[in-house]
Amino acid sequence: MTDDNEQVTGQGGRLLRYSSTQLRAEPSEEEMNAYLQARDRQLSGASLPAVLQAARQALQKLGYTRVEVDADYGLIQAKKNEPLVSHARQVLRGVLKIKVPLPAKPDHQSTALLLSLRPGSQPHDVLLRARIEQTVWDSSGNSRTMLDSDHAAYQQLFEQLDAALNARVRQIKHPASHSGCGVF
Repeated sequence: MTDDNEQVTGQGGRLLRYSSTQLRAEPSEEEMNAYLQARDRQLSGASLPAVLQAARQALQKLGYTRVEVDADYGLIQAKKNEPLVSHARQVLRGVLKIKVPLPAKPDHQSTALLLSLRPGSQPHDVLLRARIEQTVWDSSGNSRTMLDSDHAAYQQLFEQLDAALNARVRQIKHPASHSGCGVF
């Protein structure tokens, strides 16, 4: 049974269960408003290529292992997977599940991020828009995907991006000296 805001995107049987179920939860009005307030950022004094490169670094620092950059369209897609319980607990639960029917419990999650960039109205302004979705998987293989509307998640992303961009600017302004390589 699903809530009104959930859509079944894949289901493996109703009476005889032969596969897992995938749900997509639509955000409530309150969650959507929180997301709309958190998703955008404007950066001043930066070029699009510099922001793309800094974003890649920031996402890798945040634990995203797969980061794809489309520089032509100013898009970045990233994904990370995180266990919610220890490997030992997953194994123990799997062994117990063979003997005793246990209810499914969340055991890992995937976070997918889409970041779009475009030039701002002023030279060297870049507008960013982020969308973070989380999919929580349970021990039966069922999943539930939802939009992340937590302001802190977007704030962390933008702060990490600011730090990577500032480090890049410092590196350009003060390159490492190459002793013995200069002209006298």
